[in-house]
Amino acid sequence: MKLWKSFLCAGASYLAMTAHASADPISIGFFLFAGPLGGIFSFGALVLAAQVGLYAIGIGTSLLLSASLRGSQKIDPGQYKNVFEASPENSEVNAIGRCRIGGLKAFGNTRNIDRFRLVCHAKGPLMAIEEYLLGGREVVVDTDTGLVQSPPYVTQASSFVSFKTKVGDGSEMAWPDLMTNFPSLWTADHRVRGIAQTLCKYISPGIYSEKFGELYQTGEPEPAITGRWNKVFDPRAPGADAHDAATWIWSMNGPLCAARIMLDYPDLTVDSFDWSFIAEEADRADALVATLSGAEPRSQCSGVWLSEGKRGDTMDQVLESIGCEIVLSEAGLIRIRLIDDAPAGEITLTERHMVDFSWRSGPEAAERPNVCRVSYYSPERGYEMSEIDMSGIAWARVQAEIDRYGEKIYDIELPFCPSASQAQRIARRLFLLARGDTGVTVTNMAGLAAWGLTYADIVLPDLDETPVCKIASPRCDDERGQVEIPFIVWPSELIDSPWQPETMEAPAPEPLPNLQYESDIATPEILSAALVRYTSGIYEVRIRYTHPSGGSTAEANYRTYAAGLPDPWSSMTEWDDYGDRKAGGDGEPDIPARPASAWFARVDGLNIEGIRADFRIRWFNGDGDASYFSDVVTLDPAGLDNTPPAAPAYFGPSNNNYFGTKDVNVVRILREKRTRAVSGLPWSAWADDIWEDDVRPGVDYPDIIFKLGFIPAPGGTTTEQYRYVCVTSDGTKGAYWDPPPD
Repeated sequence: MKLWKSFLCAGASYLAMTAHASADPISIGFFLFAGPLGGIFSFGALVLAAQVGLYAIGIGTSLLLSASLRGSQKIDPGQYKNVFEASPENSEVNAIGRCRIGGLKAFGNTRNIDRFRLVCHAKGPLMAIEEYLLGGREVVVDTDTGLVQSPPYVTQASSFVSFKTKVGDGSEMAWPDLMTNFPSLWTADHRVRGIAQTLCKYISPGIYSEKFGELYQTGEPEPAITGRWNKVFDPRAPGADAHDAATWIWSMNGPLCAARIMLDYPDLTVDSFDWSFIAEEADRADALVATLSGAEPRSQCSGVWLSEGKRGDTMDQVLESIGCEIVLSEAGLIRIRLIDDAPAGEITLTERHMVDFSWRSGPEAAERPNVCRVSYYSPERGYEMSEIDMSGIAWARVQAEIDRYGEKIYDIELPFCPSASQAQRIARRLFLLARGDTGVTVTNMAGLAAWGLTYADIVLPDLDETPVCKIASPRCDDERGQVEIPFIVWPSELIDSPWQPETMEAPAPEPLPNLQYESDIATPEILSAALVRYTSGIYEVRIRYTHPSGGSTAEANYRTYAAGLPDPWSSMTEWDDYGDRKAGGDGEPDIPARPASAWFARVDGLNIEGIRADFRIRWFNGDGDASYFSDVVTLDPAGLDNTPPAAPAYFGPSNNNYFGTKDVNVVRILREKRTRAVSGLPWSAWADDIWEDDVRPGVDYPDIIFKLGFIPAPGGTTTEQYRYVCVTSDGTKGAYWDPPPD
């Protein structure tokens, strides 16, 4: 007991040195997971230690230090984007939320001149793949065959690389390709169960060929995946059963992810948690909050960690990143609670019961942090830890102190935080707490009423104030009949000045494009995109795009979204309006080939109505060099495009009798007819005559017979007129081609 008072009065003030609000040194989360206990004791031992008083076993000071000040093992999730060699020091990689992971090269060998590489990404399950990468460059993979569909690997009939992935759900069987090619090295017992993994086969075009140098001059390109990892138990979901992992779902919800990570720890089961309480906090975590760019859920989680990492350090950083703390219910069940900027006191400690009181008005000015720097697990920067530029954000710099004492930088790292907005909301709280006032109140035995509580309204003697404070567990001195309660005063700025993204939030870092091949080809542009439905009821998605000089082969991609998150990019079928040369007959001249003037791509049979879809295009030249991808064009939500189209296009015999459309939303070309008697009676109403269904842009439709102007019908008794029109999915007609006068 004397050590605590001496330490505080000597000016060490480690209560003030809280690095992070979500796991600051006086939260119950520290008592469960922080410091040396986290890696040694079971959960039962930790709870018992909390119940008897941690300070009684001489570890109080270590528990009051934050992760950064304790020198905790830091997590850098960005390093796991790469593929690394196997070694005795390798540990199992875990992931949750949205992450980009390379992994451990578990097997590599060569059969003839083809190479095989097995990469173990992380502990499964891998719930969905958003991006495939080879050598750091994004590629498109045919999910049925595993063949890479992107140049320079794709060929007319196949591909030089196959990319096959297993999700790690525990049902894995041994790879047939490895058993066939390496029967003495890989057997049916080599199942690698429960690990998300990729087998890449690198097919050689011949080691002396120019193509070999293009593909493999720096070795085989390493695979990586951007995906959605792990499942959580969501007590709010219909049919969810805590004891049946098959009913669990993927989520980035902060409290649910924290509970899932803790479930991998010894002595913790689903019965260790207060799921009713966690469900309420999960609702609060899903609630949208205002950001500089719109709105987002309040607390999200994504990150990577090692199974052999210190559990206390890992859990500390998880809680910091999601803005949560751990408390216990009266029954001893674990609760994961969001930390509010304006918490309410759970008890009031008055002068009536106070025996002694110690107070410290923040750290010494020369040591008090006055500059806040924050980094987070940034999707914008390719899933690396990225620092946010806080220039111009007033709360992040205390200029008066900087001018007098120089910069005292306070670094906050949030490796499980995937949002720049969330990171800054948390960082503000942590920074102000690090500058805050601290103290210890000594009460009579009435102070034991604060046991198990986190926040208290404490009357400050002689100051005529009763601020809300965050308190540590009471420490009982039975000999004196006294109870000591350390506390930190909750910053008034958090209460009086609620978060305002317009003035308090800096923009997220600029998105870093995925690596692409250097190119002299101009970047193409998508001109239009549409969802159509043929008269048969079949859907189709189409885009039209430009053709840069030097481009010979186009690669068009699309992806759809589920629950607001993207699926992996998939290939489209490309075509253009090139017309073949036609030989003349009966003395007529040949009709020359028509050069392409419009370029298109489609996905047959795909119905994206009501959901979001993205599209992009790039071109390759004859040497396999690629342009950059176009800007992504988005339909959100996609719907049938029934914009009235332009009139059908007709270029005449000199241009190969082209008759069709260049509008991507056209599904039908219709010829209408009207008649009247030669005697000059009124024209009849226009009526459908003949038509072409299943029309695509850029395709010739010569079967529609041209009958133009005033044409007497056989027998000369009537005159017929014709006009042509393009029609959309719901029957909307556009402009007519060369309509006759009324």
